[in-house]
Amino acid sequence: MLNCSYDNSMGNFCFIGKRGLVIGEGVSGRGAVFALEKSGAAADVFSGSSDEFLQFCENRLFRYDVIVVSPGVPLHHAIFSWAKLHNIPLYGELELGYRLFKGEIAAITGTNGKTTTTSLVGEMFKNAGLETIVGGNIGNAFSKCAVEEEAKFAVLETSSFQLETIIDFKPKVASILNISPDHLDYHGTMHRYAKAKLNIAKNQTKEDTLILSADDIDIGHLKDFSPKSKVLYFSSKRKVDGAYLHDDDIYFCGEKICSIKNIKLNGEHNLKNALAAVAMSGVFEIRKDVICYTLANFSTSPHRLSLVATIDGKNYFNDSKATNIASALSAANSMRDITCMIMGGSDKGYDFSEFFSSLPSHITDIVLIGETAKKIEQAGNEAGFYNFSIVSSIEDAVLQASQKSVKNVLLSPACASFDMFRDYTERGCAFEKSVLKLK
Repeated sequence: MLNCSYDNSMGNFCFIGKRGLVIGEGVSGRGAVFALEKSGAAADVFSGSSDEFLQFCENRLFRYDVIVVSPGVPLHHAIFSWAKLHNIPLYGELELGYRLFKGEIAAITGTNGKTTTTSLVGEMFKNAGLETIVGGNIGNAFSKCAVEEEAKFAVLETSSFQLETIIDFKPKVASILNISPDHLDYHGTMHRYAKAKLNIAKNQTKEDTLILSADDIDIGHLKDFSPKSKVLYFSSKRKVDGAYLHDDDIYFCGEKICSIKNIKLNGEHNLKNALAAVAMSGVFEIRKDVICYTLANFSTSPHRLSLVATIDGKNYFNDSKATNIASALSAANSMRDITCMIMGGSDKGYDFSEFFSSLPSHITDIVLIGETAKKIEQAGNEAGFYNFSIVSSIEDAVLQASQKSVKNVLLSPACASFDMFRDYTERGCAFEKSVLKLK
């Protein structure tokens, strides 16, 4: 068993002279290695299958004191049973960061809007003069930031993968933005996926605060969910105990913060992100003028519903980051005129009938790419939507869409990108490059 001196109030472990094993070689894995070595431990890295892991262990003549797993390592991987069998502590990378960090944490999760909301809250904290880490599922791994930066606050984007393996992780303020189908290829069921999201509040106490969407979380997902923390809400539809919209003004706990006319973010989904950010910053007692200034100057992250160009009267929007149905529907609803969508990519296990049952009427054409093209077309046909074109590349998709009689062309794939691209960023860049070729 890892012999650490651990002060629960400070989250401060002693790894000096220990040996750690990190599973995964991505951003989280590299961050965990950095954190362990910075804390005085030696660290090995493994990335491979269960069978390969068992062979890897047979060739080791020493014992590991701690194991850190990267997000997304499946729970059926041999590492979990092997660690239990050998009585070796196992942490997720987020948990490692928590145990090394000495400040207060604001954590955000949800199917959509995590990156924007996390970045927005981080800017509010920084504009208030607070020494703040912004990371987790964006930017640098939390564990790396925890040992590398001197900060009193951390604003973290947390994914279902990260939250599935937490033990003691406890944010001072947590927010769940929404819950809709995503990553079902990994989690298997909506119940497991939703449960992972709700884990963000698992260790909170009455001294902590949980902020929930009053608009975008199905009540069924909250069955048997009884957080011990104080619960506030945010809503763009009605007054709630928390942050809400009333007569085009944003309020927090009854106090007017600012008008939505002063917000730089566009779209209803971003308005909800702003409300969540206002609620989180309000709990941390960030001044109203700082919140207003940040909302007036903050822009969305790249590849998230950004206007690329207007060519021959058509607006081309890059929403490559929309890798699930709810996000793509949100983008579709934000369009204000006749629109052709570009959709498709690698399959995450979605039933696209949900997409077509809610598709707004101003989406008149859809150009499909990737391995899900036929699956999306079939779901559309069954719902009575037939205006599809199937092409083999993002370049052909842009060209095909440019010939449609529409006002907007929207790349919002509702799918992951791994069948054709390294990630959604590479897909978005390819889209933008293809659009600019039309000039």
